[in-house]
Amino acid sequence: MNRAIKATLSGVLLAFVWAMPCYAAVDSGDLAGKRVDLSEAAKPDGFVKISIVRGDLIVEGWDKDEVSLVGTLDEKTEQFIFDVSGRDTRIIVKIPSNNTSWCCNEGSNLRIMVPKGSQVDVATVSTEVRLTDIRGGLDMSGVSGDVRIQKVSERLRVRNVSGEITVHDVDAYARIKTVSGEIDARSIKGGGAFHTVSGEIVLRDVTDEIDVESVSGDIEVIGRNISLARGHSVSGDIDLEIELIDDALVEFDSVSGSVRLRLDGKLNHKFDLETGSGSIRNRITDDKPKKSKYIRDEQLRFTVGEGDGQVNVSTRSGDISVSK
Repeated sequence: MNRAIKATLSGVLLAFVWAMPCYAAVDSGDLAGKRVDLSEAAKPDGFVKISIVRGDLIVEGWDKDEVSLVGTLDEKTEQFIFDVSGRDTRIIVKIPSNNTSWCCNEGSNLRIMVPKGSQVDVATVSTEVRLTDIRGGLDMSGVSGDVRIQKVSERLRVRNVSGEITVHDVDAYARIKTVSGEIDARSIKGGGAFHTVSGEIVLRDVTDEIDVESVSGDIEVIGRNISLARGHSVSGDIDLEIELIDDALVEFDSVSGSVRLRLDGKLNHKFDLETGSGSIRNRITDDKPKKSKYIRDEQLRFTVGEGDGQVNVSTRSGDISVSK
């Protein structure tokens, strides 16, 4: 039987369904800032939607076919929903839309346990978030607050504005985007797209496809078995240490930042390198860049092996370096 728990600060009495086979009625006016301890049976591969405006949030996958919620609600809680209906679970903490205070220790402090196979959708505004062991896919969106994610499969989408994003151990194609926060991603087996405006991007142990973009932040990538690597930067430097498959495509460009590319393993690629006013350093072959007579641009084209793959790098004023 589906059970829903809803509470508002309008003075209505509603029932809380506890994990134990008992029921307790709590005046909704007492919810703000109070502790909750709830659980309900749920599908092992259901959909869980979580919406928390501010505070601290932990979501972890476990082996039980049950959703559990423990913690303290926001002291300005206006509406609280804990609803398990068929395959869908909703956990929502709402505060007044005209709230102007985001400081100090205010906000919810919640730990939510969900079946590992759940597909989870999390939406926050000013919340510190930790998400672990989500095997059915994860979508996360926020405005401010750091986000830490570990052990995710099937799907990963993260969008944040100013908080740092840390992601470890992902078996899926990851799409991560932030404006001013940094991105630190490690052990990403399915590759991914990582975009930021002013924050740095650091990728370690990434495989398959890589798409990176930053305006002013530096980009640093270490990857293996790469089939596609592309990226763009305006003023930040790009440092790559990657192992390519035979027919891999590599495309990077920058305006004023430098691009340094170190390629591991056996190469079988054509190289096309060009800079407007920077310099080109080739430590793979003895080929030298060609320099124009009247302007400072440099170009270098050469082939290693059969040339099944392609490496294209261009900058306007940044230096280019390729090596093994």
